[in-house]
Amino acid sequence: MVLAGIGALAVFLILFAVGVVPRLRNSRELAAAAEQVRTTPPNIYVVRPERASAADLTLAATTQAIQDAIIYARISGYLVRRHVDIGDRVTAGQLLAEVDSPEVDEQLRQARAELQQSEKALDLQRANLDLGRATMARYEAADAEGAVAKQAVDQSVATFRTAQAAVAAAEANVQAYKANVQRLLALTSFQRVVAPFSGTVIQRNVDVGALVTAGSPVNNIAAAPTTVTGAANGLFEVAQIDTLRVFVNVPQAYAANVKVGLPARVTARGQLAESVKATVTRTSSAIDTGTRTLLTQVDIPNPSHRMLPGTFVYVDFEIGPAGTHWRIPATALVFNAQGTRVVLVGTGNKLHFQQVVVGRDLGTTIDVQSGLEGNETIVKLPTVSLQEGQVVTPVAAPATNGG
Repeated sequence: MVLAGIGALAVFLILFAVGVVPRLRNSRELAAAAEQVRTTPPNIYVVRPERASAADLTLAATTQAIQDAIIYARISGYLVRRHVDIGDRVTAGQLLAEVDSPEVDEQLRQARAELQQSEKALDLQRANLDLGRATMARYEAADAEGAVAKQAVDQSVATFRTAQAAVAAAEANVQAYKANVQRLLALTSFQRVVAPFSGTVIQRNVDVGALVTAGSPVNNIAAAPTTVTGAANGLFEVAQIDTLRVFVNVPQAYAANVKVGLPARVTARGQLAESVKATVTRTSSAIDTGTRTLLTQVDIPNPSHRMLPGTFVYVDFEIGPAGTHWRIPATALVFNAQGTRVVLVGTGNKLHFQQVVVGRDLGTTIDVQSGLEGNETIVKLPTVSLQEGQVVTPVAAPATNGG
């Protein structure tokens, strides 16, 4: 029994030593490693601020024709002839379509007849005026010799003046009827729908036999409209596409650098390898208070008509530095309740949180307007665990594309 007890105790001691001793050793090693980590400064990537230089600004836009007009009917009637279709090149004054309006033609004939009638009435009143003038002259001559009553003389004078008034009224009627004839002539001229300028027909909404109403939209039966709303508009749409334009909204931070004459590059989506040179032709000269952007027009030469109106494009500007001195990686900024800061590695490799004022955001980099002198060492990827005055081991950050 004694020997069995001694054996069991020996086995227990052996198993205890095998299970507990390694654990104690591991605990001591883990504590030593934790202490080493706690006392060893962490390695952090650091960078130097770069001097701000020109940068590319890319904005999305949609091309438009330099001139674009929707052609409405100015007279109601039926379309009897159509001379152009979508894609046709037209010149200024070229006939596009003809509208038949028999009601207006009849009104013109009636107006001409009324004008002729008023002219004959004017001739009659002028004859009466001549008669009244002659009669008044005879009575005045007889009155000078006392051979006629005074009342007869007064009556002749009144008759003459009445004839004068009648002639004036007849002349006014003639002028009114002439104006009416001119109005109807101008209206009948609108039976010929002509192009206002040279360009390309990019929309046709009518065909022969369609009833059109003066100034009213018509149903689109030929091609999708280019208007924003998508509603059918007018008979035709003519665009001048030898030069295209785009309107871009330049953020306020870049507005000071965007001037008339600034070169730009326009790249069409799907043709990223082919850019077209363009130029800023005008700006609104005012910041939109709703979007804080500057409306800018860029003109694109398009003599070959390769680029089409309505194309989604990217407009690239080369923007010089304005009010900024230094450029740092966007990842180096710390945004919290204490403001916008960067983490500097100072004397003795101790950390210091520095307040900065940022300028333009270039995506991977950000311009700093104030707060840096250019000789600082900045933590590239600060974490929430970093503390003011903490000792670290700075490591130069590896170079990265676009960083």
